Amino acid sequence: MAVAAFATRVGGGVGLAVGFARWAIRRRCGLQTRAPISGQRALRARVLGDVLPFAHGFGMEIGMTIDAVRAGQRVVEVELDLTHCATGRTLAGFVHRGRQLIDFVRVYLARR
Repeated sequence: MAVAAFATRVGGGVGLAVGFARWAIRRRCGLQTRAPISGQRALRARVLGDVLPFAHGFGMEIGMTIDAVRAGQRVVEVELDLTHCATGRTLAGFVHRGRQLIDFVRVYLARR
């Protein structure tokens, strides 16, 4: 499974949600990641069976990564020159990242 790692980081919050995502993946399967919640992913059809069913909501990417690694699949991050429309440090942005964090915790607890 290939995961896009954006070459340039733009906006965002204070790093709590993405930091938890990195920690959760490392803790559950040992993989160090730069882009744990990147939704830009490519995978072979044979890998799809190992990552289904997808985790709910914002936890999908973390769940896919943990499940793929645990199934013995190779996961690589590929740095790409892409841009992201970040939510920024606004109330809406913090609410969004709070919802993400809740889903990340759910995935972490479900994959013991």
